Amino acid sequence: MRRALALSVGCAAHREVSLGEGFMESLPMPHQGVRRDSYYSSISYPLSCEDPGIKGGLEGEDLPWAEARRVFRRFAASDNPSSEERSEMSDAAWRLSYCWCNCGSCPELFHVCPLGAMAALNLMQLSSAMSSAARVGSFINSVSECSHVDPYVMIVKLPPWNELLYASWPIFGIMYRVALQLQVDGLQEEHLDAIWVEQLLRGNGSISWPRKRNRSLGSRREGKGSFCELLGFGAQCPVDIAAQLVGQALAIARTDPPRGREPLDAIEALVRRAQSWVYGLLPRVPGVTECMQSQNLHLGLSLSRAGRKIFRSLAQLQTVLEASLHATGPHCPAGGARWQGEWLFETDFLKDFQAELGTTLALAPNLSPAATAWPQVREAREAWVCTLFAGPEISWEQVALHAELVRTLAYSIRRHSQQQRPFVVLTEVSIPEDIRLELLADGLLLEYFHAPSLRMQVPAGYEWKLSWFKGRKLRPTMGQLAVWNLSYDTVVMLDDDMIMVQAADELFTTPVFAMSHDPMPSGHAKDTAGHQITRLNNAVRVVQPNKQLFRKMVAKLQSGAYKDHALISYWGYDLQSLEDAFWSEQSRRSGVARYAGGQFLGCAKLRAGVSRAKRTELADTLPDAEEAKSLNEVETIRASDNENVHCVLPADYNFFVDFKSVFTLIFHGVGESELKAWSMRRLMRRATMLLRSGSLVDAPKILHWPGGLRKPWQRVHPRTQTDWDRAWWDAHHGMCQESATKCRIACEFEPPVE
Repeated sequence: MRRALALSVGCAAHREVSLGEGFMESLPMPHQGVRRDSYYSSISYPLSCEDPGIKGGLEGEDLPWAEARRVFRRFAASDNPSSEERSEMSDAAWRLSYCWCNCGSCPELFHVCPLGAMAALNLMQLSSAMSSAARVGSFINSVSECSHVDPYVMIVKLPPWNELLYASWPIFGIMYRVALQLQVDGLQEEHLDAIWVEQLLRGNGSISWPRKRNRSLGSRREGKGSFCELLGFGAQCPVDIAAQLVGQALAIARTDPPRGREPLDAIEALVRRAQSWVYGLLPRVPGVTECMQSQNLHLGLSLSRAGRKIFRSLAQLQTVLEASLHATGPHCPAGGARWQGEWLFETDFLKDFQAELGTTLALAPNLSPAATAWPQVREAREAWVCTLFAGPEISWEQVALHAELVRTLAYSIRRHSQQQRPFVVLTEVSIPEDIRLELLADGLLLEYFHAPSLRMQVPAGYEWKLSWFKGRKLRPTMGQLAVWNLSYDTVVMLDDDMIMVQAADELFTTPVFAMSHDPMPSGHAKDTAGHQITRLNNAVRVVQPNKQLFRKMVAKLQSGAYKDHALISYWGYDLQSLEDAFWSEQSRRSGVARYAGGQFLGCAKLRAGVSRAKRTELADTLPDAEEAKSLNEVETIRASDNENVHCVLPADYNFFVDFKSVFTLIFHGVGESELKAWSMRRLMRRATMLLRSGSLVDAPKILHWPGGLRKPWQRVHPRTQTDWDRAWWDAHHGMCQESATKCRIACEFEPPVE
């Protein structure tokens, strides 16, 4: 089960801040985002489980997370659920907790859809299969035994309240509904001391509780005293204070719709403080184990008036926030990210990383030689290229969206480049006519590839390797390879989920084929001889078109020769891995390309990101002094070497700015002991690894949002956007202002209809 790194960040003891050792780590981070060793909402899936790939839970199952979420939301929102709504809820809760009830534990559910599993387990308490006696018995827990997967224990391990508020699962509404049902069943706050004493008598006697020695306690079936009184509090009860804080947050949300950043910041601060007051009670709550204490804490909250008020106010607050954070509209590309609130904590995490990266770049010596004046305009036939898939199996809406992304990329290149070059869209003849005209109106050129002749093929019996394409109803096409068939001297090809933020004209001076690389710590591979090489990432490539090489590459990739290649077996049967396998055999892979004054210098002798032994002071893969020196040694490469060597491009031209990639970079290889001991600033300082390993040479010039989710155009609420996301939106806005044709991307914020 994934665990929380911290539910809140306490204040460290005062120490003098100096410019000496430990100075940087003594400074707080500017934001407080994700704080766990494993982000509970998953780096792959959102909290809402909205992504289409989320349907599977365990092998052989097809769990209906999205449908169950709609059922649970309707049930929690109803003041008086009908018998039909209760029956529908019971069926959905049973489907999602079937394995739990039959196997005893299914932690995989918490890895796939944690809040969905949590909601289902809580609602099983209200299902038609649960009698009042059984429900009360499970909460009283007189046997003094506790499971760490009990829903009322798991709530302590789940994300902070702020994060739960922004998710689409009605966790607080469900908890309020359960609390009301306990009252209907006859369980009252006055029963708490008798319940806890019975637990003590049946336990091992090691219970920690201020009232343990009061022999009159629990002498009757029904005890006396409120939840707070039993914990030793008088008029100033932390639960009452927390209820007031949550009430203030709700009042702000109702009077000042949180369309911007400031209201959300105020609401989050109040809710975070309320949670601190409530969870600060945990050491005082009786329980043989910490697990029992967690269960009893939420039992006390459920039976107390102030506790129920907290649950109800949080449920109402969640509803109000959703109305301002749920993105919709006929041309809104949010898709699986339509619940904008669930991205806020990831945004804060990325802001911390961006701040630390900026500090690192400011303090680090520039690895590039001193820049000189840019060279004169080059006379060679050169162009920027981007692929736009427009096959008949792709909807008009998808083609239109990606065409707008291509136009945004082209605008960012025009805005920053030192020399203007043609921008070529490599597409298919089936592209819709209106979209074709829009691209031409923006001054883009169109070249067409023949998709049937570029189909990805595998030998009989290996068809399953193409499951990625089949699952998305796409033809497995290698259309990007057609870039080798263009009639230019040199082209630079980019993906459409990128933008340029600094001029990168120097790429056209690269005399040999070069492709961007995977800068992640795990981004290594082995060639056919077993030597470790840097893994390629085909988001950016410098190509000297060659029709003969084009035909050779297509034939080799379609032959199935790489079906059992180590790269394919590990990374999957996709074009990127196939190209990587081809180039690992075609020519020698040199190091990172180096440039100065707008000119290619050569490629580093030491490859970037080489895997090294773990150090005690940093769980990083960093070069030693001799290796660091080699990173600055450049191998001279000329155009005549084209058939013998290829280079990798530094991360400057393919800088990953999505949450999943950054999270993986920060936490990769961090052990449990380091996780407990390291501050968040020290973790964020792992941004230096990109520079020290040679992957990053200078400040990023081209930003990339890889993966199928967390794209900048999906982050439409200002509070969900990092500076990198806003750079994309600025480019999009500039393109739309300049364009002679229409832009479609637009979102509205409305309450979800489910």
